[in-house]
Amino acid sequence: MTELADGIHCLDLWEEGRPGRAGTYLLLDDEPTLVDVGSSRSLPHIVQGLADLGMTLEDIAHVVITHVHLDHAGGAGSVMEAAPQAVLHCHPRAVRHLVNPARLRAGAEAVYGARIDALFGPIRPVAVKRVRSQEDGSTVSTGSRRLTFLDTPGHAKHHCCILESRGGGLFSGDTVGERFVPRFTGWDFVYGLPTTSPSDFDPDVVERTLDRLQALKPRTVYHTHFGPTTPAAEAFSFTHRGIEGLRSIIADLTPTSPLSLVKERLVDYIRGDLERLGHPAVDLSPLALDIDLNSQGMLVYVQKRALGKL
Repeated sequence: MTELADGIHCLDLWEEGRPGRAGTYLLLDDEPTLVDVGSSRSLPHIVQGLADLGMTLEDIAHVVITHVHLDHAGGAGSVMEAAPQAVLHCHPRAVRHLVNPARLRAGAEAVYGARIDALFGPIRPVAVKRVRSQEDGSTVSTGSRRLTFLDTPGHAKHHCCILESRGGGLFSGDTVGERFVPRFTGWDFVYGLPTTSPSDFDPDVVERTLDRLQALKPRTVYHTHFGPTTPAAEAFSFTHRGIEGLRSIIADLTPTSPLSLVKERLVDYIRGDLERLGHPAVDLSPLALDIDLNSQGMLVYVQKRALGKL
């Protein structure tokens, strides 16, 4: 557990068994709060991180989920079972998936295939009476902080970001890109890239959402993947830049384009972007899963657009 700012700590969840892949944020206040909890395989790391601060999950009052993708919320049911006083807050569209995760699991199996159990472990339901649906602009007080929930589609239609009042931090889930850190990649620099994983990715909506969030002038962006970007403008910059770059790939795709072609083009884009940033000849193997998922997401977007199903 690492303290990042006044009362805000980040705990490495060791998603996929790898450091620096995903984190949960602990907001220490009168009513302690966790933001994104990873998969159920992350539960022991949450328990240990809290223990290092002299806490247990029974001390947690609020659990906030930015969206229901399994690397953010797959362990929500397990965490809530161990945190009997906690209330879970999420986007209105996320409620049904947290209460009954059968459809969520089926969708994840379509993306991850046989890897799903090894990556994420069991997905347990959350009792409906413990879930609070948070509309755009709604607020929750944790004591000295006010958390404002914002409807932020583009990555997922069930995605919300959370602005905290005390330090001007924005908990961005997957909306303001991914931050690949050295402890995850083995590189000696941080690299930012938008995430385009299936099945709701829409670049036009992402950019409208980014513009709305940037207008709120947050000081820091807290990425679930991984850690904080300060000043926040840097995170908005690399995400906008990445979306524009990925548009060049999408422009050449058709609904029947093979996934292998999309991956090839994405790898070429990332290599070129890294070279422009002064990092040529970088080993991209740490990004293999992201390249696979992002390629799927771009191709699904092209297919849905052709069918008028965006």
